[in-house]
Amino acid sequence: MSVDRLRGEIAWLGAKLQRRRRQDDLTALDLRDQIADRLAELRDPGTEAWLRALVADQARVFGARHHATLGSWFLIAARCSQTGRVDEALELFASVRAAYAYVHGPDHDAVVHCGYAIATALFDAGRYAAAIDAFRALGFTADVARAQVKLARFDEAEQTLRAVPPEEAAFVRATIQAELGAPGPLIERTRALPAAGTEDPEAARMWLAYGLLLAGEAAEAADLASAVVTSRVTHPGPDDRLTWEARVLLARALAETDRLADAEHYARAALDAAPLPPGHPVLLHALATVARVHYRREKWAVAVETYEFAVEGFKTVLGAGHPYTLKAAEALAAAREAAGL
Repeated sequence: MSVDRLRGEIAWLGAKLQRRRRQDDLTALDLRDQIADRLAELRDPGTEAWLRALVADQARVFGARHHATLGSWFLIAARCSQTGRVDEALELFASVRAAYAYVHGPDHDAVVHCGYAIATALFDAGRYAAAIDAFRALGFTADVARAQVKLARFDEAEQTLRAVPPEEAAFVRATIQAELGAPGPLIERTRALPAAGTEDPEAARMWLAYGLLLAGEAAEAADLASAVVTSRVTHPGPDDRLTWEARVLLARALAETDRLADAEHYARAALDAAPLPPGHPVLLHALATVARVHYRREKWAVAVETYEFAVEGFKTVLGAGHPYTLKAAEALAAAREAAGL
């Protein structure tokens, strides 16, 4: 649903709600619930406050385990995940899952949905090993492979993809090829996606920009990433997690084209304010970008110090042998040599 349509429906529902004498009768609660769904879809900054006021009345009127109450708690958990409060999100998702299992049994669709939300929150937080276990327990094989790729476990990912339908596996295989130095298939697939009317054209453009960056086409990658940032700042908003990830990708591309001031601006903004948990790989890329800016400005000592933090972070989160760790370590060695260390 378009942004304008969502906002129009919120205004229409809000007008109906204002005509209610009470805000906690059954009709008013239903209207508030419909507004909450649309705010959540918009990722509106006021979503969580609206939901917390709603869930308090739902729990009082319907009970703590009513489906409407649990649905609101689920949306609150999702909002926590989107704003980088991962542990709070995981705790809420687990609580909602337990309540659904108590009411409907462990195999109910709502229980599985909560489990998938937990696995996705782990993935989005950069906790890829835990995400692999969570996706595998639910039988979401393609998602297992996606997380294995993030950890550069490419052979394992290829083995996993053998159990995935070919069309579903094709995109993951293209990302593996890109990470191994052949980004052509990823670029080809993602160039076609926006024109094909994909559900999330901005995500497709992000992948295209990433493929171009790997291919050494940093200027085009920067233009694409900038367009994504501009679009996402309007909707879902400047503080959305994926908007910040687009900013960091833009910073990386700008640094490769020696637009150092702009690269530093976007990278430092992410380090200061991005709603991502500490140690997230996206933040480590931002840190490595700041280090590259220092290096290109021949500020050797501060470049060395910043690269040291980036290397240690990548090593802790992704492992000593991960390509990101090795690339940062190579850059650190060059900075140390330039500094005469």
